[in-house]
Amino acid sequence: MRPLRLLALLLLALALLGTGPTEPGYELAEGFAAPYEEYAVAADHPAASAAGAEILARGGNAADAAAATMLALGVANPASSGMGGGGFLLYYRAEDQSLTYLDFRERAPAAATADMYDDAEPPMEGPANSASQLGGLASGVPGEPAGVDAMVRRFGSLPLSAIVEPAVRLAENGVEVSEPLARMSRYFGGQMRRDPLMRGWFAGPEGGLEPGSRLLQPELARTLRAFGRRGKRAIYTGRIARQIVQANRRNGGLFTMRDLADYAVVEREPLSAERFGWRWVTAPPPSAGGFTMLQSLAILEGLPARWRPVERGELPNAAFLHALAESWKGPFLDRERYFGDPDHVELPLDAMMAPERVGARIDAFHPSLAMLPEDYEQPLAEEEPEIVQPDNAGTSHLCVVDREGNVASVTTTVNLPFGARYTAAGIVLNDEMDDFARAVGEANAFGLVGGAPNLPGPGKRPVSTMSPTIVFGEDGRPALCLGAAGGSRIVTAVQQVAMNVLVHGVDPGQALRAPRVHHQGHPNQLRTEEFAPLDAARLRALMARGHAHEPIRNVANVQLIRIGQDQGARLVAASDPRKGGRPAGR
Repeated sequence: MRPLRLLALLLLALALLGTGPTEPGYELAEGFAAPYEEYAVAADHPAASAAGAEILARGGNAADAAAATMLALGVANPASSGMGGGGFLLYYRAEDQSLTYLDFRERAPAAATADMYDDAEPPMEGPANSASQLGGLASGVPGEPAGVDAMVRRFGSLPLSAIVEPAVRLAENGVEVSEPLARMSRYFGGQMRRDPLMRGWFAGPEGGLEPGSRLLQPELARTLRAFGRRGKRAIYTGRIARQIVQANRRNGGLFTMRDLADYAVVEREPLSAERFGWRWVTAPPPSAGGFTMLQSLAILEGLPARWRPVERGELPNAAFLHALAESWKGPFLDRERYFGDPDHVELPLDAMMAPERVGARIDAFHPSLAMLPEDYEQPLAEEEPEIVQPDNAGTSHLCVVDREGNVASVTTTVNLPFGARYTAAGIVLNDEMDDFARAVGEANAFGLVGGAPNLPGPGKRPVSTMSPTIVFGEDGRPALCLGAAGGSRIVTAVQQVAMNVLVHGVDPGQALRAPRVHHQGHPNQLRTEEFAPLDAARLRALMARGHAHEPIRNVANVQLIRIGQDQGARLVAASDPRKGGRPAGR
């Protein structure tokens, strides 16, 4: 046995004296979670939830409300999402119990090449300033306008001109600046001031947006009105498209009018599996998030129950948190080795999910020791490149359930805060190209190293961790809608909250506020939250098992709607207090 592991066992014997799961101080927080009977919206900004609820009150369905919420989020929090970004939709239609997954992820322009960042200099000083994170070369062709258009045309019941109205009002009348938005603007303010429109958001030459002030966006309001009249054609052809191309090229990018005109939403088959008595339906590639969650659930379900003991109604103890962290290491290694755009890379999903591979990872698990990520390595061939894929951040998620039982789970993003920090037609353009590998072996903003299958190329979509999810009960009806924002931490947060509610029987508000952990294999560190810190006993027990510990601000921001009879209500919607959101409904 390695000396460090022997020491870990000795420390564990001492730490196990206190590993209780009790979690004082995490009762249901007023405003963050609420019961509803007819319909509900959970988004990470109160104004966006209200926009979706307004559309539902006017007779719209879940697709209409999700579209209105997305557009309002782009106005209320332009650091996280908007028409200059893209994302994924998982939609359940109650009428025929069908599931649809729409991929409106950003695409690389046709002139993109695998070596486009090899000699690229940082466009300017400041944080996240590489050529794949800042300026024109950082932007992929936006997908959100096409995604909203497709969602409404396929499933909606109201005209797009009505759906844009709440977002237009927010842009014209102004929206109150939240503390998270103000904080991000202070951090990126120096770069944002290079853009004429964003420079006008600031009151003075230094600092950022002021919390509580009103952010007016009249140019974005005009763009939204045009979108409401003409749909996606207003953005991908004509005047607004020319403005996007000109702004991108002025900032050193490669966009052409053909790149925008050729953009298309792709329908994909969602991933699903039966685990812990529930049917989990979640994101397929180009997201690696859904695979990571389903593989982790398979490993956890296969472990002897004594190594994952959690009493019903209690939050996870140290033994279960350890098992969670270990269960993520192997799937993240698979992400490193295999994932890319499924339209350009052959992904051996069946082989990766094979029961014998899951069994091998279960066999590698040790209940008292943190294993090395490589101990869970299960290569599918003798010769495989050592690669790791980057992912995204600065994101928003929303959930909608309407009167008829339709469910929309949407994750959308401009990637890093304020995207590539330039605008066109009032729209903040994304920096989604950083989700590609800049070069083999080079780390991205989240410390994940890039590899060959995810190098940029014409029309390719970068790998993501976004994980819009709907979980179904034994009766085949939706029981939980959820998703998250937060880069590589999205999937681990979604899984923990879902398991807290469905497997451990914790109420949605408590499940959302509870402490979370994160492990992504590389770097080999267990992350815990400063927002909701673990108690000392559980942290000691985890470190005694040999986990290297690093505190971070939070492990993603989750939005959820529990569908059932919790607290005597048909719906319980909750918005993560980590980002200050509030649900809305009736």
